[in-house]
Amino acid sequence: MGNNFATEEPGDLPCSGKAIIVRVQCSHNGQCICFNEHRGQGVTSDWTAAHLHEAIEVLTGVHRQCQRLMFAGRLMDPNCTLQAVLGCETDSLPDRIKLFLLVDRHRFPQRLGPFSMVHVPLTARDFDLPEMTEELRRNGFYWDMPARVLEGHGLSSRTQHITGQVSPTYPVTIDPALREEACVPKAARDFVWSYPVAHWEGVETDAYSLERWEEGLEGGAAVKSFFSVGGYVYFDADGAVVGVTTVGRLQEGERGGLHFAEPRRWLPEWTAALVEQGRFQRITMKAFQEAGARMYLWLRPHEVLEAADGNPLPSQPEVPHGGFVYLFHEDVLSTDDAELALDRYFAVAPGPPRGGAERGGSSAQGHAGALFRPFTLVDGDPFPMTIVNGHMASPFQEEDSDDDVADGGTFVMSTPASHLTNTPSRVQTPATSASWMTPPPHPRPYGFM
Repeated sequence: MGNNFATEEPGDLPCSGKAIIVRVQCSHNGQCICFNEHRGQGVTSDWTAAHLHEAIEVLTGVHRQCQRLMFAGRLMDPNCTLQAVLGCETDSLPDRIKLFLLVDRHRFPQRLGPFSMVHVPLTARDFDLPEMTEELRRNGFYWDMPARVLEGHGLSSRTQHITGQVSPTYPVTIDPALREEACVPKAARDFVWSYPVAHWEGVETDAYSLERWEEGLEGGAAVKSFFSVGGYVYFDADGAVVGVTTVGRLQEGERGGLHFAEPRRWLPEWTAALVEQGRFQRITMKAFQEAGARMYLWLRPHEVLEAADGNPLPSQPEVPHGGFVYLFHEDVLSTDDAELALDRYFAVAPGPPRGGAERGGSSAQGHAGALFRPFTLVDGDPFPMTIVNGHMASPFQEEDSDDDVADGGTFVMSTPASHLTNTPSRVQTPATSASWMTPPPHPRPYGFM
């Protein structure tokens, strides 16, 4: 399937035509927005739906590819002008128009997950961990792994060592009743998110290194996913690794082991508080990159963000169980309102949403015999294997589709941000866009104006 999130290119905003005020009734939150200019250019009857999508994206935080504009029972084609949809001559055009906005809430970035959780066959002896201190627990650390570990999983590496970065540690918060389907070990006390490793592109499948293919193929797929997509590492009370998991795409009928709440707006001052720690990572999964996401990070549960003076910021993200942040611009410290409009975070939900399993399916996750479906990577590697009980069930050549997103597919993660250099010594916090109200202490889900 082709690029489902091909970016619209509305081009320069027209200045010809009659000036017109646009009111938009939003389906996702019941609110109504009104505007008559964008990027300093007044709205006219020659504006197309594509131009309006761009303006609405900045005002609402709804990705333009998740928008559909309706008028008089008809869908506005991206190239359809306001004059065309009104069906009037220029001299008889009204001064205003009211459109209805339908929002696709089942695809990223209006939705994240759910994801299946899969056990990764790596053990404590495979990791070289630093001497743990409170500073490392609070800020995260790097682990190291000899490349020879990969041979037992049908993989090879172009480097002699595998190096990965992890988030700050935090005690496991998941309900004990949900641990099994989330693949959380019983002995786990603390956990971290491990980002995709440095030079993940150099980790390749090498089935000939296996003594028994049936025992290694499935484990190798999970290990490669952990290196290229990321996953959770669990520690016992003594600080030893007791379990590793990665995320997979759902198969039909599954409800997923990792669920997320509605997206909430991410504030630029929160980015400034975290960028110096190198925690923002580059997106490595294809579908999220195509949607415009460029960087991400994992927030540990109840994370408190601090200002330069060490005091907590007045507003904090709501992540009682942790969450993922996504930025939609290359410059992490961008102050461009249009670029910042889509920045958001998804808090982990304690369980599936009300209404039960996704599409009425099963809750079984990560058990023997479960279908493991990895994700398509940005370098074009389709990760071409679907593994069931150690066998390649079918070639996995398709790209992530709309249905996969609706089912929670196409998860995007990234590589350690060692390239984030030249961080300014003084970080300027951009002012809140005039298009948004100043957020409350706990920002509401997207759609607030």
